Amino acid sequence: MNAAKNDSLLSHPLAAIGTAFVFYGGLFFGFLLLLDLATPAENPYTALVTFVVAPMVVVLGVVLVLLSMWLQVRAAHRRGEKFTFHVAIDTSSPHYRRNLAAFGGISVVLLVIIAYTGVKAHDAVDSVEFCGETCHAVMGPQYAAYHNSAHARVRCVDCHIGPGFEHWVKAKMAGMRQLYAVAFNTFQRPIPTPVHALRPAQETCENCHWPRQFYGEKFVTHTYYKTDEENSPWTVDLLVKIGGGNPRTGKLEGIHWHMLEANKIEYIAVDEDLQDIPWVRATRDNGEVVTYTQAPSTGGDIPDPNSSDVQVRRFDCMDCHNRPSHIFHPPAKSVNLAMSQGLISTDLPYIRKTGVELLMADYAENDEAITRIPQALKEYYEKDYPDVARDRAAQIDEAATTLVKLYRENFFPEMKTDYRTRVNNLSHFTNAGCFRCHNDRLESSDGAKLQKDCTTCHAIVAQGASAELAELERDLQGVQFKHPVEIGDAWRQMDCILCHTHESGY
Repeated sequence: MNAAKNDSLLSHPLAAIGTAFVFYGGLFFGFLLLLDLATPAENPYTALVTFVVAPMVVVLGVVLVLLSMWLQVRAAHRRGEKFTFHVAIDTSSPHYRRNLAAFGGISVVLLVIIAYTGVKAHDAVDSVEFCGETCHAVMGPQYAAYHNSAHARVRCVDCHIGPGFEHWVKAKMAGMRQLYAVAFNTFQRPIPTPVHALRPAQETCENCHWPRQFYGEKFVTHTYYKTDEENSPWTVDLLVKIGGGNPRTGKLEGIHWHMLEANKIEYIAVDEDLQDIPWVRATRDNGEVVTYTQAPSTGGDIPDPNSSDVQVRRFDCMDCHNRPSHIFHPPAKSVNLAMSQGLISTDLPYIRKTGVELLMADYAENDEAITRIPQALKEYYEKDYPDVARDRAAQIDEAATTLVKLYRENFFPEMKTDYRTRVNNLSHFTNAGCFRCHNDRLESSDGAKLQKDCTTCHAIVAQGASAELAELERDLQGVQFKHPVEIGDAWRQMDCILCHTHESGY
């Protein structure tokens, strides 16, 4: 074998290219890391660029350098030479000058890329579009619901990220796990909820919704339609007692009494969805502490709040507003609203009943529903109401188009996501809502129960069989509830969800 050949590591083109990738990939990483640390609004999705893309550039550079070394050693062995490396500036070598020029050219290109794409990439991963569209299959349901929510102009990262270094690390780790799950298709369907990593609502929601301003009342009108042939309307006008602490009167009242700073509500849930609550502790503004536990007669176990295995949760905004931006409406609610807006004609016989049934039908995927719903609606009227199918074809088409839109906004069979898998605690229908705590099962040591009077939260100002409020008698003091369908006094003894179930679509 010939004498050892001592050559510069950078004499090979791949080594020059790889060295440039290593150097500027590291510079790219450092730049993004500093930008990430200096940005007040933290975002775990920047991990995809900072901790994945930039390191991948460095790794690619190392691979190229190692590959160039292997190629040079192999070529030397074939010539019967020994080959050793050193890193030195050798301008006398034409190979070195050529590779130095390549290194300089690539460096200029990478510098331009870093200067332009560094900030752009950082801004991009902060965007709503990145959250909703980059991982479309996973986040599609949430993205669609978000655009139909009251928070459609609030960025995802403003609510989903935790403050402080601990939350920063957790967010980065979560971003890495999410990337892996999407890349290898290991994510769960549906995505598990609730999101336990969310920071406290006091650090997000209350930046916009100031608790001291939670007082007063709000008029809300709901128009429902029965499942009879005429789609008979039933309107309820509510005076919702937003409540809290009224600075004008000093009165503590209404729904947001729970969120007054002087009060402290704690609870223990024994299920993942925070629906089964056997223990509640209320510390009132006067210092009085009352604990409500599941009555022994119910047969349930009472958790020990002092046990290390038991989590005592502080009641906050998210315990009621658990889906502020990602609500998947039950089909009956969606159809009622569309009918009250005139998007679905009430002149079509049984359209409320048929529309709900079509939305609740079992479809393997979204495309099947989009095709099948218009076909099935047209077939229904052609078979049972041929005159309607002939004379009101345009209304049937409009209703079909609206039903397809409602399905696309609320049902996602590929991700197994809809109102049945997404609990909404603001609803008394299909979900227990307030009655998770305000029920007959929880009682204090002296036998007192949590208040279960519906008028605590709202008063019915008007109700009746009409879609026109002007036709209904009104009383600001409130009138006694009357069920649209005659059920006697059964509504007094039973919760709404015993009839309004997931299976009923409402």
